[in-house]
This record gives sequence, structure tokens and C-alpha cells, in this order.
Amino acid sequence: MLNGFRVLTYGVVLCAILSGCNISAEPDEAQQEKSPVMNENPDSNTGETQNEEVIKKGVGDVIQSIKGLESEISTGAASGKIQEMGIEISSTWDSIEKQVEDEYPDWYERIEKNLYPLIGESGNPDKDLEEIKRLSEATKEDLQLFLEEVK
Repeated sequence: MLNGFRVLTYGVVLCAILSGCNISAEPDEAQQEKSPVMNENPDSNTGETQNEEVIKKGVGDVIQSIKGLESEISTGAASGKIQEMGIEISSTWDSIEKQVEDEYPDWYERIEKNLYPLIGESGNPDKDLEEIKRLSEATKEDLQLFLEEVK
């Protein structure tokens, strides 16, 4: 019963985070200007190389955000700060999520199995710090392995 409630809570928090992060009032052209890789010819090698670079940088940024969360937990940060770090992780991942999903669907699935529960638990009012630590380690490991494949 408690696990079912926790899963439901994670789902609600995750949906709230995801729906809030993807809302944009900018027209499509402005969004494309912010992401020049998306304007590249998909058949060109330069576009692929740039896209890989964007993914690698984004994954590195997600790893840094997770390390920041771990640091906050180890110093006994307040619940609000942990939640803020979870939102930062989500936002950072959102910047490359579609590219990873399109180009590496198996890795995308693997990464998100730990990433989204991590984000959800960080937003949970009754945070399980041990679970956050476990999920952050598993997510970092998956991201590191993914980086090795992208190289």
C-alpha cells in the first residue's frame, strides 16, 4: 500500500515537473535558433558530429547537476534545496532528452529508469535520502556508460 502511494506520488510530481518544464511561449523558429544543431542537414556528417557534441555536453551537465544534488544531501540541505536540485536535473536533461531518445532509444530508456524516479523522489515532501543516493549513483553510472558509447 505504501509503495503504491509512493509510486503514485512520484508520478504526480514527475508529471508536474515535466509539464512545467516543456511549456514555452516562443515560436518554433526562435527555439530552432537556440538549438543550431537542429537546423543542420541531418544527412551531413558535420550535423551528426555537432549533435554528438551537444549530447555529450548535455550529459556532462546532467552528471554535474546530480553531483550537486549529492553534495547538498551530504551537507544536510533543506528539503526545498533538494527539490530545487531535482528540478535543475530535470531541466538539464530536458535540453537533450529528445536527441537522446531519437538517436539512442535503448540508452534513453535505460537512463530514464533511474533518472525520473530520482527527480520524483527529490520532489517528494517525505524524501527518502537513501533512495535518492541510490538513484543518483545508478543514474550517474548509466550516464557515464552512455558517454563512453557516444565518444
